[in-house]
Amino acid sequence: MNIETIPFFDSKYAIYEGESWNVILHRDNQAYLGTCIVFFKPRVTDDPLSLNEKEREELWTVIFPRLVAALGKAFQPDRINYAHLANGTHFVHWHIVPRYQKDPVRKFAGEIFKDEGTGPYYALTHIKKPAPEVMEKIFLEIKRNF
Repeated sequence: MNIETIPFFDSKYAIYEGESWNVILHRDNQAYLGTCIVFFKPRVTDDPLSLNEKEREELWTVIFPRLVAALGKAFQPDRINYAHLANGTHFVHWHIVPRYQKDPVRKFAGEIFKDEGTGPYYALTHIKKPAPEVMEKIFLEIKRNF
């Protein structure tokens, strides 16, 4: 699967490229500081149950633990939301959304990020697309910790 053909992905924000999975900083919305997308790349499928054991193993024992640890070191979220919907884009991918509930305001690279949807689930109630230089700093901070 070519990353450049997928909406909201940009190879310049590729945090990790594995055998079956890539991790990308979400380029179009950082309303929740550090939001990333993990996507399956070997074949097109919208059913996570179609993944084989090796593909599942890489996701659950390599990708998710490393990404969650990197986000923790970079931004200290209170929790992580994992969303797999595949409604608009019909391929297996997860939105990894750091949540900041105890202190919903974070300052990074001179910019303020506020988790305005604190509660039981994340909602895309607002869009925040930081300046390119801030996006680059977010990306480098996650990649450095990955």
